[in-house]
Amino acid sequence: MQVRAGLELWAERAGAALRIEDDRSDPERAARLHADFEAAGCGLVLGPYGSDTTRACARRGGGVVWNHGGAADDVQRMAPVVSVPSPASRYLVALGRAVAELRAGARVAVAAGRGRFARLAAEGLEATAESLGLELLGHFPLTVAPERVLAAGADAVLACGPLQAELALLRRLAALSPHALLGGVSPGILAFPRQLGGDPDGFLAPVQWHRDLGAAPELGPPSAEVLGAARARGLPEPDYLAAQAYAAALVAERCGGLAPEDPLRAARELATSTFFGRFRLDPHTGLQRDHRLSVVRWTRGRQELLLADAG
Repeated sequence: MQVRAGLELWAERAGAALRIEDDRSDPERAARLHADFEAAGCGLVLGPYGSDTTRACARRGGGVVWNHGGAADDVQRMAPVVSVPSPASRYLVALGRAVAELRAGARVAVAAGRGRFARLAAEGLEATAESLGLELLGHFPLTVAPERVLAAGADAVLACGPLQAELALLRRLAALSPHALLGGVSPGILAFPRQLGGDPDGFLAPVQWHRDLGAAPELGPPSAEVLGAARARGLPEPDYLAAQAYAAALVAERCGGLAPEDPLRAARELATSTFFGRFRLDPHTGLQRDHRLSVVRWTRGRQELLLADAG
């Protein structure tokens, strides 16, 4: 719903006809839909949400994969991929910086899923924990019994993996240890309180965008205009999922205008900003280089910006 809202807001402002298909989080179906859109002559074909589906689209070959929702580092390195969000290896680094600000010298446990995204996120924190003054207690599976993590003496537990598995662990940890710092990717969505089924206050999350960042964009509208358009249309308040989809469409549109015959080359050379933040790809790796994650903390039922430019 968030991705759809972001794309609808862009299409309305751009005067574009928009077609959205559900890939059902199936990589083969996503790749087939991407190919079908290209064959139909769509001016812009935006990639799917998720690293596995985006990876499948890139492996298929064809045109540019305008990537708004595949943060895994290996996906961003693939030749036809143009990525708007920060890569996965920065997610838990951003959370680690927030933990270090809130509780210096904290003992941190990481609970990660089996996928590449979670592995890359955990490895990013492992590489930087010492410089942040954090003590890593270990890398636990996301299905770990919460008692086992707490028995290790964790001051903070950071989760990274599929939504429902994260929610299950965070829900149980909050009940068992109300004073521990708890964070994950799932608290970054605005639907988190409903998904959690309880009080979200205190939970931390890395986010690709927050309404209070106040970026002055070179390309497209400012955040206030996007938020106002969402209210006027009766759409849900945008979160970072909506913002990164909108930003990917803006970047794709600009690159198509700069070099219709080779928009990928234009993307590799482009340095700009949208309300979502900075955009520039690393010329050697293809990773998104200039965009930065921030960290939010749930306070009185709302996401409050805790730390900007955290990773």
